[in-house]
Amino acid sequence: MHVALLIQDPLEAQGLKWLLTSQWNDVTVEIVEPIDILKDAYLCIIDMHYVMSGEVEPPEHIHWIGISSDRTFQTVYKALSCKAEDVLFRPFQPERLLKQVQQMRFRWRNESEQLRGQASSNEEMVSYEDLLVGNAVPDRPVTVSLIAPSQIDEISNLVREMKNFDFPDRYRVFPFSDFLFTIHYSQEEEPLREAYSIFFSNYKRQSDALLTIYLHTDNGQSNYRDLYQKLRKVQEGIFYDGYDILSIVKEELKWREMDPFLSPSEQERWVEMLEKRQAVQIREWMEKDFLALSPPFPDPEMIRVRLTSILAQIRRYMIAHAYQTPSLEAAYHSLFETIIRERVMYQIIQLFLSFVNKLLEQSEQQAANENRIVDKVRELMKENFRNASWGMEACAEELDIHKNTLSRKYSTEAGESFSKSLLKIKLNEAERLLKKTDLSIEEVSRAAGFTYATYFSKCFKEENGMAPYRYRKLQGSRKK
Repeated sequence: MHVALLIQDPLEAQGLKWLLTSQWNDVTVEIVEPIDILKDAYLCIIDMHYVMSGEVEPPEHIHWIGISSDRTFQTVYKALSCKAEDVLFRPFQPERLLKQVQQMRFRWRNESEQLRGQASSNEEMVSYEDLLVGNAVPDRPVTVSLIAPSQIDEISNLVREMKNFDFPDRYRVFPFSDFLFTIHYSQEEEPLREAYSIFFSNYKRQSDALLTIYLHTDNGQSNYRDLYQKLRKVQEGIFYDGYDILSIVKEELKWREMDPFLSPSEQERWVEMLEKRQAVQIREWMEKDFLALSPPFPDPEMIRVRLTSILAQIRRYMIAHAYQTPSLEAAYHSLFETIIRERVMYQIIQLFLSFVNKLLEQSEQQAANENRIVDKVRELMKENFRNASWGMEACAEELDIHKNTLSRKYSTEAGESFSKSLLKIKLNEAERLLKKTDLSIEEVSRAAGFTYATYFSKCFKEENGMAPYRYRKLQGSRKK
């Protein structure tokens, strides 16, 4: 199998070439330039930089895998809309790439073996090219099937079981990276449906993987490419239906229009639910918006865009409140990967809600910790306010946190600054001394933690609207 590498970084290109050639003897690798991308390669590995910039537009008939450093939905959407087999984000595990290439190698070998075999009829001459770009029409009515397993690594086992199963007619199996496409040279739908029901049951007994099987009978007027495209389109319905289904396809799957982005009012609602930590309301919103949909459904890609639009609101919330612990960051990136790759929407929503619950739990825990900090700070203020040199720096050192962090957390949770709270405690003590003792104004100032009596008098007047001596006189007259 010939592989072409179009990678921007020469060192990375050399590393990938060594990785691939060291695995298989029948794989040749060539590093190419953008102008050479249409060379005779079975598989191309392309840096998404070239695709996103418009420098390279991968033709529909080539097999290719994208590699990118830009972990955004736009990158994934572009790759999938250009029919990429997959898109990998740097840094990725080498095993991930090797697994994809192995699947392509399996397909290449299967196709090569079919082409090398003796063609005894037009049936045996059907190739992947006929399915992907050709116009060949069956010379008789056919029934086609598409089988998608819930676990992609089941493809090899699925091919073996299909070829060993006793179907009631002649058939050809075409493995793809995530499904099998089979052509049955028969128009007898009912016997095939019964045969697939048996195959379906047998496979469930021997494997944990679930299967979705679609059957479609054609009257002989469609070409192979149209039949393939029709079932490939129908397969997208797994996003809503899930797996463990055997279905007869009568009509082409069609999507309805939808605006995937959150409206301003919806954005405000999400901000409110996150700020108030309304886990129940968030679950109800997600279930109503996604799980209560009815046919015709929106295009799954629009659902993914909408989910990433919500995820953007969550990201802003995380950044605003500094909820970016290693575990939350890992869970966030895992959720992003799930949104763009998971085939079943229900699984995405379950993981989405699990992540939101984890985030809100941490938010609540952090809020509780910050409230405890406020309580502790106020205790320290009451213990130390008489010491005129004691302030935020000494408090932060005693609590073993940075003074800037203390200032931000305290003002956020207490609703006022550290210095304002400390000043209030000092002035409250001064009021008590002015009412209960005969200490001079200067002595009251020192006892309340002020360095200078003039500053004390100024602060006291701003807070109470009168000077300390007048306050004492007024309190004395009230006693009489």
